[in-house]
Amino acid sequence: MELSFDYYETPRNGNGIIRSRTGELRSWEFPRALRTLEVFNSEFSGAEFPGVYILLFRDRREAYVGEAKSLYDRLKTHIENPEEKTKDWTHALVINDGRSATQSDFNDTVIRKTLEWHLIKLLKLNRYRVLSQGEAQRHNPTQKNIIDLVIPRLNFLLLKKNLIDKLEEKAGEEVVFSDELRRILEDKDFSIDQWGAKEAMINGKKAFIRPGSKKPKGWQVTIRGRQPESFIDSLQKGKGYLLMPRDGILLIPLEEIQKIIDVDAYGQDTIDVWINFKEDKAELSYKDNTMDVTPFKILR
Repeated sequence: MELSFDYYETPRNGNGIIRSRTGELRSWEFPRALRTLEVFNSEFSGAEFPGVYILLFRDRREAYVGEAKSLYDRLKTHIENPEEKTKDWTHALVINDGRSATQSDFNDTVIRKTLEWHLIKLLKLNRYRVLSQGEAQRHNPTQKNIIDLVIPRLNFLLLKKNLIDKLEEKAGEEVVFSDELRRILEDKDFSIDQWGAKEAMINGKKAFIRPGSKKPKGWQVTIRGRQPESFIDSLQKGKGYLLMPRDGILLIPLEEIQKIIDVDAYGQDTIDVWINFKEDKAELSYKDNTMDVTPFKILR
């Protein structure tokens, strides 16, 4: 997805503040300092100013995402009395529509929390260790309209700031990140005995967690490993699962995938399979063989 909007950014001023603007969005980037925060607050004559913010760390790909009805009050707390996990933050990016609480769309808590959740997912997608948690929100038609207008601008702003280089995948195909994935499985009464970034024990069987890589042919999943209980070894024995955390979450038994794999493929170091999400079903393919994996969706 290519984004192109108007964008204006000022040079860093004597207080260390960089101001940016794209459409209705405004941003302020500044170092962790009470003096600078007071300058930021003075621009709005001390009026309550709602929005979202990202705390960043020098030389560390970590971030803390938050939202507040009063950005000044919240950031002052982060400066003076930070939590242990954020005590070393060095600079902040604050985002709003340039209006005080009495006029701002950001005065709506649901809108702020939706943008917070979007930022958390987006930063995780771009390989940040995100130190905060959020949750999805339900929207009325007015809120949805505002969100649909703001998010593309927000994405563009972060791209221009070089904070990200990847955007979320096609709607419905977004990756479900580890903590949310585990919660969904547990809510669906799956037994989780072990949990890791790439492997888990689910209902007593090994599951290989692979979000796949987007390619012209679909989402590529590379099955590799020669040692016992590796992905290839488990596939050859038909034991365990492929867990694909996209589009309804696929938990596909390896004994099913095994049915379309050539026997001589097990002599290779890697085996590539492809998953395609269509309007009403999901398909897994290997070479010219294709199987319908829609029945293995966790969410319908």
